[in-house]
Amino acid sequence: MQWFVVILFLLPAALGIPAVIGYGWVDHQLHQPANPGNSKVRFVVAPGASFHEVADTLHRTGLIDSVTVFDLYARYKHLDRNVQAGAYELSRNLNMIEILTALQTAIPEEVFVTIPEGYTIKKAAAALDKGGLIKGSDYMALAVQGQFTYDFLKDLPPGASLEGFLFPDTYLVPRSGTAKDLIKLQLENFKTHWDDTRKSQAAQRKLNALQIVTIASMIEREARYQDDRPLVASVIYNRLGAGWPLQIDATVLYAKGIWQSSVTKEDRMIQSPYNTYLHTGLPPGPIANPGIKAIDAALQPANTGYFFYLSDPQGHNHYARTNEEFARLLKQYGLQ
Repeated sequence: MQWFVVILFLLPAALGIPAVIGYGWVDHQLHQPANPGNSKVRFVVAPGASFHEVADTLHRTGLIDSVTVFDLYARYKHLDRNVQAGAYELSRNLNMIEILTALQTAIPEEVFVTIPEGYTIKKAAAALDKGGLIKGSDYMALAVQGQFTYDFLKDLPPGASLEGFLFPDTYLVPRSGTAKDLIKLQLENFKTHWDDTRKSQAAQRKLNALQIVTIASMIEREARYQDDRPLVASVIYNRLGAGWPLQIDATVLYAKGIWQSSVTKEDRMIQSPYNTYLHTGLPPGPIANPGIKAIDAALQPANTGYFFYLSDPQGHNHYARTNEEFARLLKQYGLQ
């Protein structure tokens, strides 16, 4: 009985000690900087990142110790909803509560700008105008008339634009960034991808960067799905090898200056060196800015006997070796 009484009195105390210790630990996490110091820490919130991913980023940069405490406290206080994508700098002297408060009103010092694969300079400029950070007219002027010195640009004819070499990707750009800043990022990104392996593959085909990118731009515009890219590339090379006109609709639309779902007989008579119905060989330059998958397809096409293809309503391509096979495809998909 005596031992029972002792246990009865000690049990609440024993249970309370972990609670007190736990409370103290959580309080310390919330009110004390994880790694105090005078420096600032840069971290990036990716587009579409969840709040838990934001917390994990803060943990990896050393601004918080416990992702769980940060995450739960933010949800409890409804402070987990307004973090914009971008790059931030925060002082190491901030505690969790101060970090959460700062993130509610903080404006990122760098913001994300996305240029999708297959966009032309003109279409990218229009997208930039909608984004509001960089003027599309400034971007257009520099991309068309600006002077940039890179080895992969050496084969561009005088007065040619940077079409094809403005690598499509998502970029972090300073809030005060300019069109020149973005273009330099795109060209540097292209330089990174145009590595020794790809240069060697181009050389094996006796083609320069401009020719490869021109082919890749047509692949980008003509193949919606990855499986089709090397096959479209094979058709282009087969036609070039046979001396046939490429007859690629996307080149006609580039000459016309608009994007539309199909081309008419009248469109195919547009007088332009980019009209591959009227001219054999490659067009004078790229018709869009291709991504790396299209570039790789241009460097490593499939080995086929195809000379024709068409796209069905779902965007999948179908291929033919002869005029007769192609005529059957046209009839099958109601395009004749």
